[in-house]
Amino acid sequence: MEKTRGQRGLNVALRLLSFVPMAVPGLVLGLGYVFFFNLVGNPLHVFYGTMTLLVVCTIAHYLTTAQMTATTALRQLDGEFEAAALSLGTPLYRHYLRVTLPICLPAVLDIIRYLFVSAMTTVSAAIFLYSPDTILAAVAVLNMDDAGNVGGAAAMSTLILFTSAGVSLLLAWASRGLLRRTQAWRQSVPGH
Repeated sequence: MEKTRGQRGLNVALRLLSFVPMAVPGLVLGLGYVFFFNLVGNPLHVFYGTMTLLVVCTIAHYLTTAQMTATTALRQLDGEFEAAALSLGTPLYRHYLRVTLPICLPAVLDIIRYLFVSAMTTVSAAIFLYSPDTILAAVAVLNMDDAGNVGGAAAMSTLILFTSAGVSLLLAWASRGLLRRTQAWRQSVPGH
């Protein structure tokens, strides 16, 4: 969206549309999914109660923050990168994979981390969409607490915390190696 030129109206419309999930509470979003996917004639009804729907709902719910992070990273890039790629006859998809993505890699990894931790802890929309086969950890914590199993809920909460921290540390470790390899030009040279 940020890397296209000449489609100003489309860019503004998509940017405004991406802010809608932030304005809509998770409970309303979850109920909207329930009403939409439970329609009798809806061919997408097969997704109701599946992990696919939970993933789509979670990404849509947290899309605004991810989109703002990506937009900020893309706006920092000089627009002449595309012009240079086109003048060299390089296809834009190759330019994006070899130039834009490596430069924006820190933002991409931050988006992945944010979406994962948010998905681990979200309850608001998912509470309406899970089935007995797709109970999320955060929903399981609420169910255990409602059943009076406070110890089990605390243990599951601790597992959520350690899983989120572990994945965050793993992403930090991986990003350090990837950044060292793909962005050596950003590293300061000792003595200069």
